[in-house]
Amino acid sequence: MVRLAQALNVKALLLVALFSLTYFVLITAAFRWLTVGQRAATMLRLWVLSLLLLVLAYMVTPQDLWILRTDLTDAPIVGLIFAALVYAAAFFGGVLQLYNLAERGFSLRILIDIAESSTGSMTFEDILYNYSRGRGLAWMYQKRLDGLSEQGLIEITGGCARNTARGARTAAIAERVRTFLRLESWT
Repeated sequence: MVRLAQALNVKALLLVALFSLTYFVLITAAFRWLTVGQRAATMLRLWVLSLLLLVLAYMVTPQDLWILRTDLTDAPIVGLIFAALVYAAAFFGGVLQLYNLAERGFSLRILIDIAESSTGSMTFEDILYNYSRGRGLAWMYQKRLDGLSEQGLIEITGGCARNTARGARTAAIAERVRTFLRLESWT
């Protein structure tokens, strides 16, 4: 058990758990009480800031965190690298994915709308016009187009959307990844 604790670096895991929980609470509070545009970009910026704070906290706290036995500590640089990697995995594989699913889950939103309907069922036309609590699919598509435009991925002129150079590069990369992962038939 002691060897396992040493291999896992208890200090790193405790700090990552504390920072992950704090990050989740802060970003949730910000999204609930503040108007936040570009949520994913905001989340990433806040995470980078919190990563710097995690590194600082790791460097200024003792290896034993005032409570751990010395056999549960490791070389500081190893623990710091481990903490950064685990924190990145917790963010990119956990919190960010949770928010992306909750905010951008098209199919999930349809399921919610059907569940919230008075009859528990909806026609195609109902879904088309009542998507996302009555905003409609046109609103959802406009929201996506506005986001792509704000990110500089498309330009909208004369009612037509065109990829910018950045948008074309992003599309090419995404297509290569989809082909490599054999996801062509999914969407």
